[in-house]
Amino acid sequence: MSKNRFRPIVIPKGVKITLTDATLKVTGPLGNLEQKICPKSQVIIEQDKISIQALDNTKQSAAQQGTMRTLILNMIDGVIKGFEKTLIIEGTGYRAQMSGTGLQLFLGYVKPRTVVLPKDIKCELKVVKSAEKGDLTYITLKGIDKQKVGDIAALIKKTRKPDPYKHKGVRYADETLRKKIGKRAVVQA
Repeated sequence: MSKNRFRPIVIPKGVKITLTDATLKVTGPLGNLEQKICPKSQVIIEQDKISIQALDNTKQSAAQQGTMRTLILNMIDGVIKGFEKTLIIEGTGYRAQMSGTGLQLFLGYVKPRTVVLPKDIKCELKVVKSAEKGDLTYITLKGIDKQKVGDIAALIKKTRKPDPYKHKGVRYADETLRKKIGKRAVVQA
């Protein structure tokens, strides 16, 4: 088990943390987040530190202690800095556009796929023209909840996974793809 679960979390200035019943609420400059506390762990708030303790000495309690610590740390980071994920749409005729409350994706299907965005997630689109790859559309998702930002990014990527031969599709900006060689290249060699 990781020893990080025992380390206390320092509460930065400008962040207010309240604990009511089994719910922890974090309020900061960008907004507020809530998280239910696991029944196998206990959260202790001191003046400028938060410590998480396991209620019993089992492996599952230790795991929940570490998970709660990470979730609280992510909540504090979210209300201070926020989180963002960037996706790239690559392919001829592939594009995206905002429509009402959602994001319309034109990815080679008969009808455009629409992904509904929650109110607390902001989406920015940017088209970059390049000679070798054609038009690349960059989708940047921003929000204070790390899990929501990641879930929406995964949902957008799932609409058209990248092709291993031509790399057409939706991928993360920091993702590296291995390109497969086609049958022609194998036969000619």
